[in-house]
Amino acid sequence: MARYRFETANGTFKRHPGDPATVCPMGIDETTYYKLVAALVKETHADHASEVARAMAAFGLKMSVKRFTEVIAAIPCRTRAKEALAFVDACCRGADLVGEETASTSSSTGGVLEFGDLATAAYYTKNVRLLVMEFCEESNQIMERIKKRSPKSLEQAGTCSLNLVAKPSKLKGGRLCLSTPTSADAPNVITRMACLKSLESNDGKRGVQVGDSILVRRYQPPVAQEEPESEPEPVNQIAANSSLKVTAAAFVPRPKAPKPLAAPETPVEEYEGVIEIVPYTLNELHIKLDHGDVQQLSGDDWRIDRLANRITYTRQIESLYELLEPNDPTKKAICNTNPVFRQILTAGFQRPAKDLADELAAAIGSLNVRGDDKTDGIDQSGAPPLAAKEPRFNVCETQPWLPGCEMVERDVVPTLCQGTINPTGDLSLAGPYDRVVDSVTRIHSLNTSQRDAMKAALERRLTLIQGPPGTGKTHTSVAIVRGMLEIGHGPVLCTSDSNTAVDNMVEGLAKAGVNVIRLGRPEAVRPDLARYQIENAIPPGATKHEAYEAQLRAVRYAQAVCATCSGSGSDFLDRINFSAVMLDEASQVTEPMALVPLANGCQQLVLVGDHKQLPPTVVSREAELAGMTLSLFDRLIRAGVKPYLLDTQFRMHPAISYFPSLSFYKGLVKSGTPAAERPAPKGFAWPIPSVPIAFCPSPQDAMETNDNMSYSNKVEAEQVMKILTDLLQAKELRECNIGIVTPYASQVRLIRSMLRARGVRTGVDRETGEAGVEVSSVDGYQGREKELMIVSTVRANNLNTIGFVADARRCNVTLTRARRGVIVVGHASTLSRDRRTWGPWVQWVQKSGLTLGVKGRREDIEAVRAIEADVQNAPARRLVPPPRGLVPRGMR
Repeated sequence: MARYRFETANGTFKRHPGDPATVCPMGIDETTYYKLVAALVKETHADHASEVARAMAAFGLKMSVKRFTEVIAAIPCRTRAKEALAFVDACCRGADLVGEETASTSSSTGGVLEFGDLATAAYYTKNVRLLVMEFCEESNQIMERIKKRSPKSLEQAGTCSLNLVAKPSKLKGGRLCLSTPTSADAPNVITRMACLKSLESNDGKRGVQVGDSILVRRYQPPVAQEEPESEPEPVNQIAANSSLKVTAAAFVPRPKAPKPLAAPETPVEEYEGVIEIVPYTLNELHIKLDHGDVQQLSGDDWRIDRLANRITYTRQIESLYELLEPNDPTKKAICNTNPVFRQILTAGFQRPAKDLADELAAAIGSLNVRGDDKTDGIDQSGAPPLAAKEPRFNVCETQPWLPGCEMVERDVVPTLCQGTINPTGDLSLAGPYDRVVDSVTRIHSLNTSQRDAMKAALERRLTLIQGPPGTGKTHTSVAIVRGMLEIGHGPVLCTSDSNTAVDNMVEGLAKAGVNVIRLGRPEAVRPDLARYQIENAIPPGATKHEAYEAQLRAVRYAQAVCATCSGSGSDFLDRINFSAVMLDEASQVTEPMALVPLANGCQQLVLVGDHKQLPPTVVSREAELAGMTLSLFDRLIRAGVKPYLLDTQFRMHPAISYFPSLSFYKGLVKSGTPAAERPAPKGFAWPIPSVPIAFCPSPQDAMETNDNMSYSNKVEAEQVMKILTDLLQAKELRECNIGIVTPYASQVRLIRSMLRARGVRTGVDRETGEAGVEVSSVDGYQGREKELMIVSTVRANNLNTIGFVADARRCNVTLTRARRGVIVVGHASTLSRDRRTWGPWVQWVQKSGLTLGVKGRREDIEAVRAIEADVQNAPARRLVPPPRGLVPRGMR
């Protein structure tokens, strides 16, 4: 097996055939190896870095987890996912992926990283692999877009700027300055960059901003080149004249740009960097390059393109390391989070990899939620791409024992979560908070289930709160924050993965009289909540230092700080510890992302979500199959942590919530709103006027259309147009009160184009600010509601297959967005063949007389007419058992 060795004769580092265990490192120390690995990774040569890591393992050399975290966090966007994963495996898991050696041979070894215990090693490696998969896939998609789309279209989208002038920045820090060219006729005229115009306009474009990763390059016109003489190109090898003392650019091949369309590939100057300074004139950028000599870069015709979101990726990697690294009692702690959370996260990961893989395969099979137009659902036969052999992790046998760092089994997790908390974060025998609970319950008018959830959140170390649609998750979360402040557990860090959920928290907390600060990009915050942004704390005319100190004071005096999960990892919050953390919509947050707010000194954690609704959105198919869509909320439930169920919904007409309650929540969700308060909207011929539910079957021959990327159904779209026209003509509902939801992007585009052709507004009116008819996918409506929803299910085929539309969680979200009425348009014969979700629903609406043109059974019609709100604050009870076959499989 080939390995690298250092040749003293010419000072080069090259491959050496033979047993790596017999090759001496020849005086090269661990620091030199680390610098070589870091340089190779930065130059997009992760494959070479893998070889070096294997050589280190063969020599018995180690790399600290901290150093590895720094290297993998800086991986370029142009790195291939396969090479990046091979590097991670070579460093973390070692010989199980190197070759065919068995554990009995002398050359079998672990990776170059040394962990405190097996559970930490397995947990860290798994999550690093997931993050690398996701980041590389996101980067690859962006690079493909840059390659295929014209530069002008990218410039119009705000992600690219062309014809820039490069020169070394005059500011300190060794940056590169890129600016728009000046005209000789008008040298004083400032031309703003196309990608920066969104910073001063409200056009909805993201553009580029400080902190973004960008690709800097300059193309030369493609020139026809003669084929070189047949000379074998070195494969997976470093040049023979390389030296460890020079920069990485001297001993690795120069990177090449993507091949231009219809043109031969030409060498380019190409660099990655991070935007650090944007002057107020918006005509130049100051960039810190990852590699290259800034002093040698100058001239015209430079171009920049925005790359993948490195900030979010880096914060997840760093938070993972900080939470898992044991604190040395003799040094300042890098993370003040309660070490028990480390045990909760890693519990059970010390088990054999095969057991973990089998458990993960079962969990992924039960999710079946991918809404990818290309794949249309998860292949149930596919197993997560795990290593064929058992990983060999290096564990430090001399690691000093620290409280909260010893390994525990998974069945201990519920006990670790239920430990009661006192204001210092330590365990106490009881939580004497009944007075506070009663006071907050009275002020916020909490029902029994909301009160129980709040009481548990105040007393427990980790609490899961399950909030089905319309049960008041945000209302309960605000009450919990008020309670935490009353007992001295503030300030509270309130986070979520979406800006919409964070804004809802800000609005609720502000109305409750809580001193709240909102962190985040100004354009991502709702205009009516702008007064709570941290930028408002900056006095006029303040210097940069004064502005920073003013914002820091505002955060320290705030009772609640609201930010996205990624935003909670900003350097600005490093100097502040939040003993209490609340994560809203936790079931839609990937586990690595959930670790970011957790690393802010958390002593008490509340996760609010609903694992019966949509899971996290993941770009990488491989990361999804490897378990990235399994949220921390869902995984803790599978580990035996019992969630507190909010059991009364106040959004929907009782009849609308009837089927979802029975099918997805075992009949435990009651209705707290009388039917009279949710009358059926006018303008539609409801089959039963008092029940605002209708199924409109499409013609039998109205088949779907597949364009190899997504599905659409023109006949269904025309039915939707007819229904919408009648509703708007009745003039009871306005355009902003009606929503249209469909599973497929092609159908969304088709319906939007038909609406525009009819003069119906679909976006927001810039003059009045009033919204039009919103047409979106199921994912876009998670956490949203409308007075009336029109559903287009799209699927109609002779095979009677509906793909991921059959997923129970998607069906749950689809049917629970409406307050006063839901109209479903679909192919009856195709939907009814689905035994999991839509089949039982079609059976129910047909028997209940809620299908246009179909008479129901008298007893079922009377039963659906009799559906009414449950008695307020009544004990939770089961509803009438559904008809045979009504409850979807997997929900029984």
